[in-house]
Amino acid sequence: MNEKMAPSQSISYSSHFEPSLSGQKILSEGRILAPGEASNAMIERVVNTLFSVEKSFGIDKYETYRKANEFGSLLDAKDCVMSTPVMTNAGRFLDRPLSACTVPPVDLRDGLRNATQLINSFHEDGMGTGFNLDEADDPVGVLKFLNGVAVEGARNGNEDRPVGNMAIISVHHPRILDIISSKVGADDRGEEWKFNISVNASDEFMGAALTGAQYHLQNGELINSHAVLREIVEAANLCGDPGLIFMDRVNRDNPTPIVGEYVSTAPCAEVGLAPGESCQFGYINLGNFVSGAGLDMDVDYQRLEYATRLMTRALDNALEYSLDKFAHPTNKSVMQSKRKIGVGVCGLADLFVKIGIPYDSEKGAKLAREVVGFINYFSKVESVEMAQKRGSFGAMQFVIGNRYREIPGFLETKYGNLDTSVVTGEDWTRLGERIRKTGLLRNASTVALPPTGRSGLVIDASTGVEPLFSLVDYSGNVNPALVKHLKRNGYFSEQVLAQILRTGQLSRVDGIPESIKAIYKTALEIQPEGHLSMVARIQEAVDESISKTINVPSETSSDEIRAIYMDAYQKGLKGITIFRTGSRLVQPRSLALQ
Repeated sequence: MNEKMAPSQSISYSSHFEPSLSGQKILSEGRILAPGEASNAMIERVVNTLFSVEKSFGIDKYETYRKANEFGSLLDAKDCVMSTPVMTNAGRFLDRPLSACTVPPVDLRDGLRNATQLINSFHEDGMGTGFNLDEADDPVGVLKFLNGVAVEGARNGNEDRPVGNMAIISVHHPRILDIISSKVGADDRGEEWKFNISVNASDEFMGAALTGAQYHLQNGELINSHAVLREIVEAANLCGDPGLIFMDRVNRDNPTPIVGEYVSTAPCAEVGLAPGESCQFGYINLGNFVSGAGLDMDVDYQRLEYATRLMTRALDNALEYSLDKFAHPTNKSVMQSKRKIGVGVCGLADLFVKIGIPYDSEKGAKLAREVVGFINYFSKVESVEMAQKRGSFGAMQFVIGNRYREIPGFLETKYGNLDTSVVTGEDWTRLGERIRKTGLLRNASTVALPPTGRSGLVIDASTGVEPLFSLVDYSGNVNPALVKHLKRNGYFSEQVLAQILRTGQLSRVDGIPESIKAIYKTALEIQPEGHLSMVARIQEAVDESISKTINVPSETSSDEIRAIYMDAYQKGLKGITIFRTGSRLVQPRSLALQ
């Protein structure tokens, strides 16, 4: 790849970004920074690169300069953070796109070795990949080949970030039982895996599983649904895979089926993807959008609207910058047709801590839905306004196969009943009517909720929409909000600190009121119902899906995991993944503390 710093842009944003020691470590060791590059210099090249494309739209240079500086200030303040491909590639690798994931347009039925170079190119560009194994006669063999490509690519030093991969297979595939168990015992066999596996559980299958009925495989064979589901949950209990993905639901929310049905997803299942489709991500740090004091603390929606609009603009710029840099021409064609972007979030758990709301409470789930719905609404308002100067996504010209042109419209149907205290169903209806009448919308979808992984950690934010995983960070420091809270209320002592450091939790510390412990519950202390209720509420307000793992204790049984999977389907989720503590040799350090 061509690692060469871009020439000085006319924007010339000057950054004062200062990460913490742990954030700096992630930036440096994760190769997000160029050799010898300062953190603030990285922010400068990202901002300058993203906003340099606006001259191609004929936008006034003073407006671009102002918006670039406003967005740079959000990054400096850690109010927002870009995905790692953007931070790594923008203005540094001049031939790389800024996308985070794609479905490589390859035929898995033959010529796999011919696809290796293309897959490696995507990985080296920093993009995770998703595959659909439905057409493969030997899906296990194909999966193992693809995993070998991913493992070798990670070892050869050409990839600047660890990229994930997703393999999806229909529950109707004749070899479904073989693929379900393909990762069981991998640690004992010394196998290295770079793939997540999800079984596409159709509505037909889930309906049968609710009653124990038989269902048909693709070859016409009848098989018992309970037996298949039992194999799925037992494998998930042993190794965390497979998860379930409900692609019927995912495709019902595909706004532009004319461009292609979703066949797979991003590695963590947060977006559905058609062949050649990709996505650009950036995240709003919700923990920084709190105003007021004491019992009057609340979300600062005025600032949140401002940040949402700027992030939407920056991500559309990131897509425009990427169009001529994809490894395959199909990517450019699909992305011009859809212009999908993903405004995501991190710091949700931090937001709850600041306001004093338990993650697993009805109030918490309601607030999360309101905040995500608010971001969704104003990202689309901004997308409409951008379309006035930049034009709409290509597929907007079509009536058939473009759900924004349908009557009743896509937004009215999907969000018309989403009445919250900040955005009403009537607001959504008016926006949907405006889009249908004017044909103006820059991006076919605007909001997705990836895990935020390293990006959130760079700015010391809780990741994605997850709860706190531990009250001790990766540098061995106790959550500063908790320390402040305990000191303010007279509960802090060296003994308390030692107990928190040892367990990573507050629940085991004596003498702390339950009301405080409830606010600082970690992932394993929250019951599955609390996790599922949070995802179900947020799902109502998001275009795509949600990356969210249901963490369960080591003693969790297969029957309990089955109940979680069925509950997820009945609550309307688009997918479900569990992770049982101790089921893999390699797992998050924070969970290993338990």
